Amino acid sequence: MNWEHVVEIQQVVTGYFRALDEKDLDAAHLRRILTDDAKVIRPNGAAMIGPETIGQSHRESMARFESTQHIITSHDVAVDGGTATVRANLVAIHIWPGARTMLTKPESYFAAGGVVTAQLVRTGEGWRISEMSHRVLWRAGGGFERVLATGAPKAE
Repeated sequence: MNWEHVVEIQQVVTGYFRALDEKDLDAAHLRRILTDDAKVIRPNGAAMIGPETIGQSHRESMARFESTQHIITSHDVAVDGGTATVRANLVAIHIWPGARTMLTKPESYFAAGGVVTAQLVRTGEGWRISEMSHRVLWRAGGGFERVLATGAPKAE
């Protein structure tokens, strides 16, 4: 296995979640992470296609939070020529506005843990995500019903 490819693939997947936390979701930045026809499937099954659509959807979703932190780990990478698959664990923590100093109260945040799967392709500019999905295994905290009530996507 070419470990340079594995490290680059891990960095691309991690970079996607860093973009969410830093709210760096413009299409130009996402094109360094995603293919032009990339598909991101949310836990509720809704699919977004392309860096512009994905970025806009995430901007709208992330706007309701004071901050987020996506912790991705245990990347299991398999490379087959110019394609790769990744399975990783993700814990996503979402802080409601004004709640940073009250994190001991469940209504101040919600968190979700799950499994991310991704397919990547090697381009002339490096590895890019062509498809990613997230399966939520657990949720904690409060306010999740506020996300559902808005009709917005369930979780990042």
